[in-house]
Amino acid sequence: MNIRHSCFGLSLTGGLIYALVAAPATAHGQKPPAPGNSGAPTLNMPGPMGMQRGTALELTLTGTNLADPTGLLTSIPAKISFPTDNNNGKDPAKLRVKLETAPDAPLGFHSMRLATNRGISNLRLFCIDDLPQILAVDTNKSKTTAQPVPIPCLVAGKAEAEINHYFKISAKAGQRVSFEVLGRRLGSPFDPQITLLEPRMQKELAHNNDAPGLQTDPRLTYTFKEAGEYLVEIRDVMYRGGPDYWYRLRIGDFPCATTPIPMAAKRGSKVKVQFTGPAVADVTPVEVQVPADPGVDIVWVAPRGANGLYGWPVALAVSDLEELVEKEPNNELAKANRLPVPCGITGRFQEKGDVDHFVFAAKKGERWIIQAHTQEYYSPTDVYMVLKNPTGTQIAASNPAQDPRIDFTAPADGDFVLAVEHLNYWGGPDESYRITITPPEPGFDLALGADKVEIPQGGVAVLPIQTVTRRDYNGSIEVSVAGNSLIDGQTVINAGPPAPNQPAGSLFLTFSPGPLGGPSIGPQELIVQGKATINGKVVISRASVRTVLSQGLASLPLPPRNMFHQVAMAITEKAPATLALKLDQVEQIRGTAVSATVTATREAGFNEEITLTPLGFPPNVAAALKNIPKDQKEVKVQLTPAANSALGQFMISVTGKTKFQNREYTVTASPAKLNLILPFDLKVESVPLKIGLGEKGKIRVTAARKAGYQGPIALEVRNLPANVAAGKATIAMGQTEAEIEITAAPNAPFGDKADVNVVGTASTAGNQQNTSPNFAVSVIKK
Repeated sequence: MNIRHSCFGLSLTGGLIYALVAAPATAHGQKPPAPGNSGAPTLNMPGPMGMQRGTALELTLTGTNLADPTGLLTSIPAKISFPTDNNNGKDPAKLRVKLETAPDAPLGFHSMRLATNRGISNLRLFCIDDLPQILAVDTNKSKTTAQPVPIPCLVAGKAEAEINHYFKISAKAGQRVSFEVLGRRLGSPFDPQITLLEPRMQKELAHNNDAPGLQTDPRLTYTFKEAGEYLVEIRDVMYRGGPDYWYRLRIGDFPCATTPIPMAAKRGSKVKVQFTGPAVADVTPVEVQVPADPGVDIVWVAPRGANGLYGWPVALAVSDLEELVEKEPNNELAKANRLPVPCGITGRFQEKGDVDHFVFAAKKGERWIIQAHTQEYYSPTDVYMVLKNPTGTQIAASNPAQDPRIDFTAPADGDFVLAVEHLNYWGGPDESYRITITPPEPGFDLALGADKVEIPQGGVAVLPIQTVTRRDYNGSIEVSVAGNSLIDGQTVINAGPPAPNQPAGSLFLTFSPGPLGGPSIGPQELIVQGKATINGKVVISRASVRTVLSQGLASLPLPPRNMFHQVAMAITEKAPATLALKLDQVEQIRGTAVSATVTATREAGFNEEITLTPLGFPPNVAAALKNIPKDQKEVKVQLTPAANSALGQFMISVTGKTKFQNREYTVTASPAKLNLILPFDLKVESVPLKIGLGEKGKIRVTAARKAGYQGPIALEVRNLPANVAAGKATIAMGQTEAEIEITAAPNAPFGDKADVNVVGTASTAGNQQNTSPNFAVSVIKK
């Protein structure tokens, strides 16, 4: 069995920390998988959705197409196996998997996917906790039959519609107990609320629905005045329930942290982390060695109370800036904390009406982006910022209707003061924020349209690049797979923004097992990145799957941040055919058709029809496809780019659907490069041109024809000096040059004009135009 760990954990005085990086733990079966079901597996929420670390758990996964597993792709550092008794692994709707975790396994959320020989499943979250785990029982649906549970513990249950769950605890006088429900944060539609009841007097002692920073999950802390038995009531706020309404109720005197302080730490540094939130006063600060790895952008830190119980981990951002923490008192402009920009700083609104002041120096003309970061790091705080000069006069402010951000250019050398306050004037133990002050840097962000992909052995797969968000950069972007030598795939996103509402491109992937064979079938993880050289600097940005991930977790607004860039991949069984697409002509003029051939390489015994569908085609490029008939190996197809199609290089392909031995298969053709170009380039000779008053001159325009275009090219000179005119000319069909006469009127002003150019129009190719390089025309004295 091959097990690779994606996490490392450090037991530290006062707390626990772990960082999640790219490579997950993988467990493969003991024998090669046999052909199984016809589709990729899908996982239901895996109750109980977690386990206590240092224990073993036999988990029953449910869903579809679960037979013939090839591995469990997970971030849990565990010994993972599939029991072989009772024909386990043959049932497409149910599968048992055994997990054995170490005593120091990292606390918090982990990812879990199942791979079979037909694909890889959707992502499900799985929790590792330090509290002893108890399963909810069916008899807990009334106050009189409440389920007794100890303190501390974790209760794993599933909510039913219009039913409350009750748990009975025994508390001592003066005992403090916290109650926290993980429900919505599990990727469940469950919106839980918690109520603490005194059963004898039928009295409600405490209630919570949405705790700050917990994405509508509840949490409360209560100190019991009298010893006795008490009830904990759990239900959905709208009395909903069902198969996916799982929850995990944490009970104990543990810290209830919301965010760390600081909220970010510099990469490679060592920092002492404190915590915001209720019941954290007795938590010893945690010393964190922040990873230097550029692939790590979040570290989870678990607060530990004086009694040894851990609270649920909070997210410490990993930054490349100097990170500071505000120093009180700074409520007055005269007591503002001085900041060495660029930097990040963490602050807190510890009471209502708290206003924090920071001062930094800037030189005239310097541009700075001042950004507040809260909810993206699980803080509930809403921030409002005002930028002032040293006398207190407002210069700029953030827009309350948008993300809190100020784009500021210094009007003069000097100091500038930033006043930060809560948008709603709130304050308290949860209200933390982080401010960054950085110069604007051009760059880009990529978002993928899928968070998983299956690559058949010997075949091709595709990942859609859904969007590219550009920041002051419109050049080309190279997209590729990083950190996996067995997977080959790269493409280029052309310069300029993509067409509105259209995908930005497609990344085609192939699997090469390497000289030693490598893994033939099973799950792996990919990181997709974009790279560009901007102002002489190489800029790398990892592609995000946050939107897809959120959708798969019941539209959870903010899934665990360490999973934002993880793409799951399975190498699957060989398909009965492979496809290849070949264009008769790679360079193509818009508005004219190009022929292509789709070739099928069939396995022995496979002769069925293959239905073709275009894949990765840019906007306004039509494909007239024909199916590959039964017993045939290829078919001719035709592509027609419209005259308004985007220019550039595009990787295009087709997918084929077919059936073989009563199973459906989808295969992707090896991609072809389609290069949409203008029909000609223009070059102007006999320049720069100097003309005397009342005189004439000539320029020669040469056309380099492209992609077989032989039609006429109408020429027009533009941006000439005042009172200077040019006659129109045409490069005749099949010819490559023409002369244009230019005349300076007797009253033309003397001088040079360096931005003159010639525009050519291909009148028989949809009037597509191209422009020559600029040249100079000078009006001179004779």
